[in-house]
Amino acid sequence: MTLAATAVPKPLFERSIELLLELCSVSSASGDTDGLYRMTELLSRELTPLGFVADVSAEPGVNGGAQPVLTAQPPGVRDRHTLLLGHLDTVLPAVPPHVENGRLVGTGALDMKGGLAAFIGALLLLRECGETPPDDLLFAAVPDEEIGGPVSVRTVRHLGERAHTVLVLEPGARVAGGETLVTGRRGLTVWRLDARGRAAHSGVAYWEGRSALAAAAAWASRVQQMSEQENGPVVNAGRIVGGDSEFVSDVGEEHRFIGTTERLNIVADRCLVEGEVRFLDLSDRDRVLGRMRDLAAEIGGRWSVELTFEEVEHIPPMTVSDSGRKLADHLVTSAERTDWRLELEDNRGGVSFPNFLPDPSAASVIDGLGPVGGGMHTRDEYLDLESLQRRIGLIAEALLFIRDNR
Repeated sequence: MTLAATAVPKPLFERSIELLLELCSVSSASGDTDGLYRMTELLSRELTPLGFVADVSAEPGVNGGAQPVLTAQPPGVRDRHTLLLGHLDTVLPAVPPHVENGRLVGTGALDMKGGLAAFIGALLLLRECGETPPDDLLFAAVPDEEIGGPVSVRTVRHLGERAHTVLVLEPGARVAGGETLVTGRRGLTVWRLDARGRAAHSGVAYWEGRSALAAAAAWASRVQQMSEQENGPVVNAGRIVGGDSEFVSDVGEEHRFIGTTERLNIVADRCLVEGEVRFLDLSDRDRVLGRMRDLAAEIGGRWSVELTFEEVEHIPPMTVSDSGRKLADHLVTSAERTDWRLELEDNRGGVSFPNFLPDPSAASVIDGLGPVGGGMHTRDEYLDLESLQRRIGLIAEALLFIRDNR
């Protein structure tokens, strides 16, 4: 019998629900420093009796404001560690949570206070069964994951350098007859196209102008069509701003012209297009970016407009390592011993903690360990309590496997 297939004792499960209600009652939207610190206090209160030494540090966040990072681990110094990651922040401020029809409805219940409660529940289950987690377990909870903030990125990169295994408490997903674990996440490249043409009076000297906006729009339409189905790369032109150079160069001030007839008689000599490529394989990324760059040269020459293509930021994909696959397969097999089906999700689209690791392929990474639910980032957000119970056992099983196989 594995812990993934072990029924969570009723008192322990009820305590997990009480903790989740307490966590969801704390308003901890990104940037709400008081609420974020309150979250660290609640989690430290739970972890300390379980043999963890908790530490809260203040880190410079967005706009330089201090933000809390919670780390907790058993006493002792270690060269490498099992890193378990969560985040304290939510998108929305909290409203009072409640339980109804097998669901816990509350702000952040799914993303990801449910994962935090499941982790504490897993530690309690291990103790109940006379077991212990890995003695190199390092738990870290960051304050700004929901805004892709600098504290999250720095913390994961720093702690990830010495991690042989990384577990992430983001929620899994529902599938027909079961739930998922995440073993793959797409990488992301942010790009920008800067188009510069020639201004002219559109009524008097139209043919002397060279429209940067028209050339950039033609390019954007073509690159959007480079997206491929299934596991292929996708290209999204997320924003396009065009007009005369003064307007585009200072759109924060010049946006007052939008919705008016002013300066519509100028052939647009400047346009910016910004977007992203998401991909599972680096070779796909390079192939698509090369095509985008070649197309910029082609359309620029045809329209007599200068098109400059720039790669702004690269975030690597998360791909499962051999050791990560071994852990994932073990969890799937453990779940099969009940009527619970786990499916491995190797094409999750959103960027998350594993993408910020120095080398996501160098560690055993399992994401999506948190419970499933729905309504993420909305006022209808909820967590499935049956899934919470299953995930408590699943996280406990993962910790046991890591302890016994590292």
